[in-house]
Order: sequence, then structure tokens, then C-alpha cells
Amino acid sequence: MRKAIRRIVLAAAAVIFIVSCVNLFQIFSEYRRGEVEYGEIREYAILPETEEEAEGEDFFPMPDIDFGSLKEMNGDFCAWLYIPALDVNYPVVWNGDNETYLTRTFEGGSNSAGCLFVDAANRPDFSDRNTLIYGHNMKNGTMFGSLSDFQQEEKLAEQEPYFYLYTEDAAMRFRIIAYYTTTGDSSTYSLVNTDEEYDAYLRWILRNNQFSGYAEEMMEGRPEIVTLSTCHGRAGGTERFVVHGVLSAKYYQY
Repeated sequence: MRKAIRRIVLAAAAVIFIVSCVNLFQIFSEYRRGEVEYGEIREYAILPETEEEAEGEDFFPMPDIDFGSLKEMNGDFCAWLYIPALDVNYPVVWNGDNETYLTRTFEGGSNSAGCLFVDAANRPDFSDRNTLIYGHNMKNGTMFGSLSDFQQEEKLAEQEPYFYLYTEDAAMRFRIIAYYTTTGDSSTYSLVNTDEEYDAYLRWILRNNQFSGYAEEMMEGRPEIVTLSTCHGRAGGTERFVVHGVLSAKYYQY
């Protein structure tokens, strides 16, 4: 009887092991497909080669972006996002809903990597007072999987405090003012329309801020804010990690 039970337990363990291996293989295969696709897409946005230190107010990388081809590839394409500190380098889309690109890549394939996308309530030209960009916290570090590195490496945002957005009409540099952990239903995701709402939103940011590099002069004139958001903590949970940047330079007719 004991031998029979032992055989059943061993057989069950073997089945669980095989199923787990199959699931892991499928997950890593999906990750790999996403990496390959976005690696090929980066050929349409070539960063300039420079041997100089990419620091300071004068540094403003101007990649060679084939907007026409990217638009033909995906009509929802609205911008290219580059975060030097994290080596984040991806297209951004907007299509008026917050569901489609959770599981659809830039080229339209079904994949858990999805695509970086602008909140449905925002305008895709980043002219709103606060524009939200969402991306998955992928376990292999792709998409926004490295965003929380700002939290884990204290000096990272101080050493490289900028991220960049490029549209067909403009090149924009944003200076990081804050990052923190929050929840998906918090005031972080509020629309900002008036000066009063802007000031209240800034107070909310500063109450939660974990970044020591904030300076009040960054907010002179109430510059546009871009908020980068990703999941945080356990899968399926409500925690989010966000990074806020404010517009510090903009060049038109990029």
C-alpha cells in the first residue's frame, strides 16, 4: 500500500514538474519573441554615437527616427521614449483605450510584453499638464521592468536625471522630480486641468516623493508633467511604481 502511495506521489510530482517546465518554456519563449520584435523596431530609431559623457544640461540626444515607417507599421504610434539611465528605448502608442496594448505588441502580435501606451484620457502629443505612460514590469527587465531601479539605486536619478520623448513635431527632455510606490486608484492618476489642480497634484507628488534630487525651481511656470507607471509588488496586486518628469527643454520641427 505504501509503495503504491509513493508511486502515486512520485507520478504526481513528475507531472507537476513537467507542466512547470512547459509553462516556463512558454513564458521565456514569449519573452524572447517580444525582445526580438522590439530589437528589430529599434532599427527605425538609431541613437547618435557619442564617446562623450552623457551628462549635463547641454546633452540632448537626437536619434534618427523613421516616423513614416513606424506610422505605417502601426497607426497608433505617437512617440519614441528614451531613458538613458535604464537603457529604455521603445515606441509609445495611443489609441483611446487602456486595454488593447496590455497584451498587444507594437506590431500587433499577442504577447504579455504589450507596448508602452499613453492613457486614453490624454492627448497623444503630450500637451496635457500631466500625461501618463504605462508599461509592463517585465521580469526579464524589458519594457518598464527596470523602472524601479531608480528606487533601488539611490544615486541613479541624480546621475542621469533626464528622459526624452520624440514626436514627429518635437523633441522633449524631461527632468525627473519624483518617484514612489502608490496604488492604481491613487491621486497619481488624476487628470490635471487647472492651475489649482496642478498645484494640488504637485503637493501630492512631494508628499509621496522618495527622490532627494527635487528642486523647487524645476517647477517654475508649471511645466508639463509626464508620469511613467508600471506594476509593482506581487502579480495582480494594486501597487504601482511611478516616475514623474517635468518638461525642461523642447525643440520643434524635430
